[in-house]
Amino acid sequence: MRPIDLGGLGIHNLEIMGWALQMRWLWIEKAKPDRPWAGLEVPVHPNTSAMFAISIVTTVGNGRNTLFWTDRWLHGCCLEDLAPNIFSCVPLKLRRTRTVFEAMQDHTWVRDIRSALGWRGLVEYLELWDSMAGFVLNTTDDIHHWKFEASGIYSTRSAYRNFFAGSITFEPWKRLWKSWAPSKCKTFVWLAIRNRCWTADRLEKRGLPHPDRCPLCDQEEENVQHILTSCVFARQFWFEVLQPLNLSHLMPSRSIDSFAYWWRRSWKKLQKQHRKGFNSLCILGAWILWNI
Repeated sequence: MRPIDLGGLGIHNLEIMGWALQMRWLWIEKAKPDRPWAGLEVPVHPNTSAMFAISIVTTVGNGRNTLFWTDRWLHGCCLEDLAPNIFSCVPLKLRRTRTVFEAMQDHTWVRDIRSALGWRGLVEYLELWDSMAGFVLNTTDDIHHWKFEASGIYSTRSAYRNFFAGSITFEPWKRLWKSWAPSKCKTFVWLAIRNRCWTADRLEKRGLPHPDRCPLCDQEEENVQHILTSCVFARQFWFEVLQPLNLSHLMPSRSIDSFAYWWRRSWKKLQKQHRKGFNSLCILGAWILWNI
């Protein structure tokens, strides 16, 4: 049996759901500070705190419920982004506790800067001073907006979804994991679609011994997509498997070099009641080809 690379399996969805639920506590503490449990030190995962920090934009009223140094309240940004050299000169305790209301009283924010500023810091200081000079507090409460929803209201569903922003999606996940095939076969196909199997192309990149040509057809260079679809042996194999089911017209052609593409295209041509069985057949067939 060929080895399989199990790297890159990632973080379990339940762990991410836990982060999203933890974020609900942070939202209630920020949006409803009058609650009796607000202000309690509740441990949360660093990823939760980081996501929350970039997800909340504040419209300042009286400034009593907005942190001057860390919240996103000035032009939709936090001061760490606008003035990083100044921010680095402020003690951690003051970053976590100084509100906008306190900072604006007699320019208290200036006294929070405890280290010498370089020339870049001085430029940031002058720009920040100009911004503060035109900023006026009022008597209304601060309003915090969850920026990923048009309503501005936090939801666990929205938080969970945005933990995956920018991630690489896996299109055939439902066809794969909801099939009748054994788990080891599903795992193999997941890795094969992501080109994570130890075929000649990957072995060559790492300077490891590898066959010059596909051991099944001895005609082309070996990679996992070739083994499963475009190889002469593989196409004959799929013909023999599909012909008894009157599905020989679905066998992969020589021009197809992606197992996932062939699987999806063929799956769409079948009636709904036959699709789950076809999915299982494709997964088991790929597993057999890999182990020949």
